[in-house]
Amino acid sequence: MIIGNPSAWLASFLDVHEKVLQVIESIWPDCSRRFDSQSLENKITDQLAWMLCCDPRSRENWIVSPQYKLLASDVRGDVVTKGYIDFAIFFDLNQENYIAYECKRLNVPFPSGSKSLSDKYVSEGLMRYVSAQYAQELPFGVMVGYVLDGNAPKAIDAVKVQIKKKRSLLHCYNSPPTVDLSAVSFITRFSTRHSRPSGEIEVQHLFLPLNP
Repeated sequence: MIIGNPSAWLASFLDVHEKVLQVIESIWPDCSRRFDSQSLENKITDQLAWMLCCDPRSRENWIVSPQYKLLASDVRGDVVTKGYIDFAIFFDLNQENYIAYECKRLNVPFPSGSKSLSDKYVSEGLMRYVSAQYAQELPFGVMVGYVLDGNAPKAIDAVKVQIKKKRSLLHCYNSPPTVDLSAVSFITRFSTRHSRPSGEIEVQHLFLPLNP
């Protein structure tokens, strides 16, 4: 729930995320060398989340929760599971404040040929923020794309096409719907903003090439 100035509240999330991003930049080369283009999403994410947990900067500033289970109550007050976030960052004493990181593979080789999987990135990833399944009443979330063939520009273009095609369904706030951000070393990124009944959310999209 938003308390005080919404812009200042978003800024606090962005400030934490920029620090997390610095850690991801430093650990990703070692993390990604353990995998190849056939590696599964959960295996890559588990390794990334574990290395984040072990980094001294994480221990000093936030808590990393891999496969974070989202719980809610139904109309009778019984607990139900809304889903699992690939990993979440908790950065203060309010357990309702977290940054969600949802991860998807892109440019994946199959026997029939390479598939971008950009459609699943949007429909099974980004849409979970738009529907408020993830980060409900929070102003910020993150999508992470593992680019398994290393061709980040191609992966980004495909994702942008999907977002533009589905901009109405995604309730995109900006026109055009994507805003390019400065790269952090080998990590290319852009942002999208979406309107929701529970409040507007900004989603930052990170693209991590395998073996940068």
